[in-house]
Amino acid sequence: MTTRIRNRFLASAAIVSLLAFPGSSFADGDIIIGHVAAATGELAPYDSVTGVQCMVNIVNDKGGVLGGRKLKLLSRDMKSDAALAGTAAQELIDAGAKVLFGPPTDDGLIPAGQMALPHSIPVLSVGSTQVQWPAAIPGIAYLTAYGDNASAAAAAQFATKQGYKTALLMISHDIGSYSIATPRYFGETFEHLGGKVVGELSWNWGTTDYSPQITEIAAMNPRPDMIFSAFVMPDGGAFMRQAQAAGLDIPVFGTDTFDDPAMLTAAGPGSSLMNLGSHGFPSEGSALKAFYDDCTARGYKIENVFFGLGGEAVEIVRHAIETAGSDDPAKINEAISNIEDMKGITANSITFKGREGVPLKDVVIIQAKDGKFELADRILPDWVPAGNSTWKPDNAVE
Repeated sequence: MTTRIRNRFLASAAIVSLLAFPGSSFADGDIIIGHVAAATGELAPYDSVTGVQCMVNIVNDKGGVLGGRKLKLLSRDMKSDAALAGTAAQELIDAGAKVLFGPPTDDGLIPAGQMALPHSIPVLSVGSTQVQWPAAIPGIAYLTAYGDNASAAAAAQFATKQGYKTALLMISHDIGSYSIATPRYFGETFEHLGGKVVGELSWNWGTTDYSPQITEIAAMNPRPDMIFSAFVMPDGGAFMRQAQAAGLDIPVFGTDTFDDPAMLTAAGPGSSLMNLGSHGFPSEGSALKAFYDDCTARGYKIENVFFGLGGEAVEIVRHAIETAGSDDPAKINEAISNIEDMKGITANSITFKGREGVPLKDVVIIQAKDGKFELADRILPDWVPAGNSTWKPDNAVE
């Protein structure tokens, strides 16, 4: 997920530049959704202005909301720089946004939320899974995705079903809470289910040579049955490629940051080691596949599952506006907080009621086989660690 792969997203960025238009005009009845977007930079794979825009078009083509009013998307690129997020949010609020969508990490979401809070404007992250975000700005802050604790718990439940007894965690301090907390959520659940975490190793964002970690793992006796890490693109691919080349054929588990065809390319033959918990899978007959097919026909390029989450964020807002019968931000916010068992695009059911901004959703388990993603399971975890859990193994990396 470094600037070295940004060329892949230039087409999306070009669309964003058309949306981030200071001089655009809106009809008086339009309801503006503001998107503080990671449209460019390292976080771009985990946000999707194009997915949001496609769903806005679909909603409007079906008649809009509140008896014919149109949704309008206004985007500002925070360039994967948290320092720009607050300013972008304020610009969108000044432009009349009734709802804000935010970038995929808590360090950018929190400044946006601070701008929105005095106006009771709800803020939904399109791609973030960090439960620390809703906890930081309670009352208006929401995830569109599940929380990291839930996806890690689902991965641990799947791992124990496969018979794995021991696990090694790989931790990075470079990507906010995501790359530290997620492996530990997995470890806590894995041990709750009877497994054993044998240790932690560090990795750094942007690493291209994982030989020190691979050498250390290869020397472990006994070796762990599996590895869990919240790797990002292309770091996880590099690790799996190098591990497989070194003969370290240990399954590597991760979550949604693995869910990108570019990760398969980066991993090469090492993709055979890949297992992940993610948001949805475009199976035949699924709402996600129908959304992808509709958007493809409209000329959009589907990069990854975050495109689907972009559409799902709009569907949550559409549902809330219709339920509230109003475009008043406070009423939209109240309606979102009371959503219960709503049919989603990536998930079969979405519930916010009583969840403090972190929705209850099912998690799909995906494996890579023959260079392609395959659906392995769909899990609503039986047990999920607390979002503020401080669990860590005895030999944790500090």
